[in-house]
Amino acid sequence: MLRSLFTRLKSGTEYLNYGRDIIRHWGADLYEESEASAGLEAFRVLDLGCGHGEDLRNIRAEVEERAEAEGERNSVSLLVTPRVELHGVEGYAPYVAECRAAGIQTHALNIERDPFPGPSASYDLIVANQILEHTKEIFWIFAEVARLLKPGGRFIAGVPNLASFHNRLLLMFGQQPTQIKSMSAHVRGFTKPDMREFAETGGLFRLIGFRGSNFYPLPPFLSKPLARLFPTLAWGSFYLLERTEADGDFLKCLTGDDNFLETPFYGSPQNPAPTRRASGGPASRKSTGSSKKAGAKKTSALPSKKKTAKAGASRSKKKPASAAAKKKKKAGARR
Repeated sequence: MLRSLFTRLKSGTEYLNYGRDIIRHWGADLYEESEASAGLEAFRVLDLGCGHGEDLRNIRAEVEERAEAEGERNSVSLLVTPRVELHGVEGYAPYVAECRAAGIQTHALNIERDPFPGPSASYDLIVANQILEHTKEIFWIFAEVARLLKPGGRFIAGVPNLASFHNRLLLMFGQQPTQIKSMSAHVRGFTKPDMREFAETGGLFRLIGFRGSNFYPLPPFLSKPLARLFPTLAWGSFYLLERTEADGDFLKCLTGDDNFLETPFYGSPQNPAPTRRASGGPASRKSTGSSKKAGAKKTSALPSKKKTAKAGASRSKKKPASAAAKKKKKAGARR
């Protein structure tokens, strides 16, 4: 009854869950701080699970709008045309076509196992909006994000808030939080303290911004201001993580007896990932591919369980036959 009441009250507010304006402005703010704003290089953005490409297109539009407004204020034409290079990870064909038509370079890959596209330290901004809650292998994802970001680059992660106001009410009445139900695509739940502790492990990231979006089960005219005032109670949490100057691999947090986890996460000593070169890029992908081939050769050299079972069965069948043949030979010799 409580859940159905919440569902009716929140109807029409779902678009706020994605925090589009938050991502749009954080992305444009970073552009203005970067060398790309001086025309020295392109501002490179990667969206993990870009869908229609809305967040990428919003960032580009905000950068261009701010540049035009700056030119109008100074009564001069733009001396530097913004160069925003957009990349997205997406495998659904209709979305891929839509993104490419909008000038977004798309890459089809498994973000929980495959190296992300590009050399190390090659992106200014990486976005994962409503993605991480669907994934198990967040250690691998954060390791690849840390590898690809330039020092001072940003990672925007938007996730449902397990500690939201409505989830606290549901738990108080013994109900399952909506963010991580068993009959759901979500496999992880996040709160601000937990995300900060996880992301800042190893010193590769620093949390520099936090915002909330939507406030279940209230209508938009109430949920917007309440999400700004009480972000830790909002439906969605948006984290702005800065890549520090520190060197290292995020996957190292899985090594050592003190860090042993019962689940063999991808990239851990119990489930190692292919070796990645520090430079990344084509060389790194090539080495990954060669390691896969080497693994394939090793695997093919070992007999499968089915083949071993068949071989064992055939050998066990031949033994009685050979024994019978020996008896016949002995009987023939006696005659």
